[in-house]
Amino acid sequence: MDLQGVGALAAASVALLSVPGTLLVGRWQTKAALQTAQAGMRQADATYRAALDSVRAQGLNDHEQWRRGIRRDAYAALLQAVLNYQEHASSVFSQAATDPHQAPDVIAASKPLAADMTHRNMVVRLEGPDEVSIAAQAVVGAVESLMQVCRNWANSTLARTLLDECRASHPQEVERIADLGATFRVRNYWNLIGTPDMPTEADEILSELRSLLGSVGLIGPMPFLLTRQDPGAYGNASARLETAIGDFIATTRTALHAGPRPINEPSVSA
Repeated sequence: MDLQGVGALAAASVALLSVPGTLLVGRWQTKAALQTAQAGMRQADATYRAALDSVRAQGLNDHEQWRRGIRRDAYAALLQAVLNYQEHASSVFSQAATDPHQAPDVIAASKPLAADMTHRNMVVRLEGPDEVSIAAQAVVGAVESLMQVCRNWANSTLARTLLDECRASHPQEVERIADLGATFRVRNYWNLIGTPDMPTEADEILSELRSLLGSVGLIGPMPFLLTRQDPGAYGNASARLETAIGDFIATTRTALHAGPRPINEPSVSA
């Protein structure tokens, strides 16, 4: 073999020997590249999750702020409706002293206010939470009780006024009506109407009163002539309402400043 052939064989041998080393180096480089890529993917995933958690937390916070604002407006609207109804109840009560004849119109004017308050109360009950709903029902019940006291007082005053106006034309009948009404009230027969304990005397009084009131044209006011109005009822009802309003404000303040309630939401899958 000449020298040229020997050189070619030697070069080929060297090339063959370098192939495994090249493959090994290439494998290491590929492995290193894959590890770098995986690390980059993990870093990107971690960055994505952090951004997603931040957006989700901000979204929950924005939703909580929005919900708190909705509830605050609902609570304030109900409280204002209650105060409007309370003010009108005072007007009903004072009307009985100034001009009892106008009392029915003032009482009728309370119906739209009552409807508005009922609507506001329903919104609060829907918004919750339960402790606020309970406090709302209590304050609405208290102001309705106050209005009932005022209505009873106004109607009772009107009944007595109408009876006094009949005195000139029907003095004997009016005097008899007054006596029978006083007897009925003193013996507390009103609470016995419709019960087995209703005595015969009470039935006889009612029968005579219907006849007498019919003769002077005053059938409608009879219930208010027979029931006794408590002079302290207005003050007591007002005090209960003020307590209920204070409780409602305290309960709503606590609810509005409380932290967000736990929300069970599915976690983001990997």
